Amino acid sequence: MANEIKIDCEITSIKYGLMATLAQSLATIAQSSLSIGLGMQLAIPAIVIRHLYGNDKSDFSISLTEASWYGSILFIIHPFGCFLSGVLQERFGKKRCMIFANVPSIVGWTLLYFAHSSLFLYASTLLMGFSIGVGAGAVHAYIGEITEPRLRGSMASITNTAALFGSLLGFILGSLFDWRTVALLSTLCPIICVSLIIFIPESPIWLIAKGKNDKAEKAMCWLRGWVDPETIKPELITLFHYNEVSGTIGTEGSNFRANDDNSLLSKLALFKEPSVYEPLKLIMIYFFTSYAINLTPGKPFIGKIMTEVGLRNYQSIYLIIFSVVQTIGSVILGLTIRLFRKRFLTLVTVSINSALLLLFSVYIIAMKKNYIESTEWIPLTIIGGIYFSGGCGAACIPWMLIGEVFPNKSRGIATGVCAGMSYLLLFVLTKSYLTVEMILSIEYTMLLFGCFGIFGLIYFYNYLPETENKTLLEIEEFFASNSKARR
Repeated sequence: MANEIKIDCEITSIKYGLMATLAQSLATIAQSSLSIGLGMQLAIPAIVIRHLYGNDKSDFSISLTEASWYGSILFIIHPFGCFLSGVLQERFGKKRCMIFANVPSIVGWTLLYFAHSSLFLYASTLLMGFSIGVGAGAVHAYIGEITEPRLRGSMASITNTAALFGSLLGFILGSLFDWRTVALLSTLCPIICVSLIIFIPESPIWLIAKGKNDKAEKAMCWLRGWVDPETIKPELITLFHYNEVSGTIGTEGSNFRANDDNSLLSKLALFKEPSVYEPLKLIMIYFFTSYAINLTPGKPFIGKIMTEVGLRNYQSIYLIIFSVVQTIGSVILGLTIRLFRKRFLTLVTVSINSALLLLFSVYIIAMKKNYIESTEWIPLTIIGGIYFSGGCGAACIPWMLIGEVFPNKSRGIATGVCAGMSYLLLFVLTKSYLTVEMILSIEYTMLLFGCFGIFGLIYFYNYLPETENKTLLEIEEFFASNSKARR
């Protein structure tokens, strides 16, 4: 099986100095401001629900059904935004797509600030969800295309850490201010994001695909440490070869690629190719497993979960603690991914989270049957351990893979559709979480999630390849050759 999941290195990576690392880090940090906003948008439902659910002292309150819809509706609009993102990436580029993603975010935060009914809450979260959908695919595709293979994993982890930091920032603001003030302060994030993104270059691969070779050369010079064209010439030739092999070299001033029909139907037809649907299947199974073992469907209702397991006091502080440990885990991932690689970290963190969920289930059963007394430190440690372990691998790695595994000719539309499907899956899981918990009870819900993790672990052991420190061409050729071998 090891032979089946190994990607051979046939191309020697061109190595640059510290200035190249600095340039790519600055570009990554600038576009990661979009991920900070994404994290804040994911955190706000938990903050609002905690303030408004059954609260007669507020100027308006929401019921359990309204809380369930508000906590999950954020994800139902994502697929539409992701699909549009794929189209925008292909036509206008990753940079413009990321800038556009901030517009509905600003409107959404403004609507939330002025909300006086559940309908306004729904409208604001739909706009935020649309913003997340438009930006998510572009962010990860951009990182995959601008970074050197040796830095791609670390740079992608910065984006994931930024999203976790955004959630942490949201929970900190939620503990200091009321939810309306949090919404008002959060409007600054997309404004700052646009101000930063306008200074970074467009993806050289996209520029070459559009025949803008001079701009591609300038972008490469910027991204490799503001060097002269001769320094990046070997890599630029490699990118031309990559686009040529992919059939994606265009002509100056054209929005169409050579050897490629640019119509929407032709783009969708690419999903019939094994080199596209095989990695799509892999990533979707990864997302499903990741959501289950990281308690992502229950995140908007984390206050209810904590109450059921005996954590009734200091919930605002606990939310901050959970976000801190997950963010620390993501930082550790960024520092260690080049050493341990994605495959190993996936297997380790999926194993740990699955074991913790099974242990959590046993603890709740024992507590309810009065075999042991309710002790706050046990559920606090288990939930914190789940968030920390997830941050170290399983919660972040699928978002790294999404910008690597798809072929160049379909990367824009494929990353958009894949991100959209992941958010649609998250909507279904989040919307059904309370129903599943009512049917199974919380202890058997945790048991179910733990079993999902075990099945995912078996699948990843057999089918997850190592992509760390591999060029995009090597990864593309791996999936293409594996697809032919399975026929």
